[in-house]
Amino acid sequence: MGPLRRLALMATVIGTALLMPLTASAATSTWTVMPDQQDATADGLTAVSCPSVSFCLALGSIGPEPESFQWNGSAWALSANIGQADESNLTGISCVSATYCLAVGWNYYKGDQAAARQWNGSRWSNLTAYNPATKWNFLNAVKCMSASYCEAVGSYSKYGGSGQHALAEVWNGSSWTGQPVNGANGPAAGVLHAVACTSSSRCEAVGGALAAGWNGTGWSVQKLPAVQGGGQLHGVSCYSTGCTAVGTSTSTGGIGTLAETWSGSRWALQSPAGSGNVTGAVNTIWNAVRCGSASNCTVIGEWDSTSNNYTLAETWNGSKWVTDTTPSPGSGGHNLSALSCTPGTQVCTAVGWTGGSGPILAERN
Repeated sequence: MGPLRRLALMATVIGTALLMPLTASAATSTWTVMPDQQDATADGLTAVSCPSVSFCLALGSIGPEPESFQWNGSAWALSANIGQADESNLTGISCVSATYCLAVGWNYYKGDQAAARQWNGSRWSNLTAYNPATKWNFLNAVKCMSASYCEAVGSYSKYGGSGQHALAEVWNGSSWTGQPVNGANGPAAGVLHAVACTSSSRCEAVGGALAAGWNGTGWSVQKLPAVQGGGQLHGVSCYSTGCTAVGTSTSTGGIGTLAETWSGSRWALQSPAGSGNVTGAVNTIWNAVRCGSASNCTVIGEWDSTSNNYTLAETWNGSKWVTDTTPSPGSGGHNLSALSCTPGTQVCTAVGWTGGSGPILAERN
């Protein structure tokens, strides 16, 4: 699996012990590995959501079987069954409380149909997602503002998995409804990997070289700034004055970092492509972002040497990106793929993988 595809399918969560609102003066952090119980093993974690400091749910897999894991404030443990082996791949999750979460992905044994699950505090139940095509429908991410309003995004194709178009659908508490994502010439081409909302009338979704905004009545494709060598967006976070999206670029040789900001009317480069590159790294890859404001963001991902991969978290302080200290346990490759910061705090949690089956990787700042 190539590094860009790996980014798209994985998600990270970040946490810190400072229970105070995010501010522009946020400093760099030292991350630590979160403890887990013996049954908390997986090939990797792809998504996480923490509505409180003492409760998180994360998604992953053991071989072909999807799994969910729960943080109870002291340790991660295997949670209730979320699906059968060879059934589904779940890559996005959003929780509004410890008793209400939605997870999304796709069922590949049914010909790649969009899939959704609902958590009620003790078990998962299946939901019938919207599928615009007979096959090849994929949901990658979801954001819930309440139990009666969630936006999910991904892609669909009517041509054997090629010619993908952006997919968006909304959950009203009882059913999913498709939402057209149209460009100037009809359905927007591309794959949406991430979505962020500040209300039911304001959301942003990004993926690759595609960005789209929701205004409460419809999605519209937005123009992105030109990036030398091309850019790929993987994550987005919104706040009261706009949004920040992150991903990768190839403008500096190898794979480098990319950050762009949405002002409410246009996208622009937040900082020059490659501004977050780790010194001496062959590649620096950003997978997800969470921001308290335009001047206070945290990203997670990985940086690569010529011989290994290492976890990565960086902090934006309004003028520059600064690398945090993150552990990379074990000797295998490492990647932080998903991120969740508990609302109203600086507690963030990141999850990912360590290059093979074993204890789950979850870190908190």
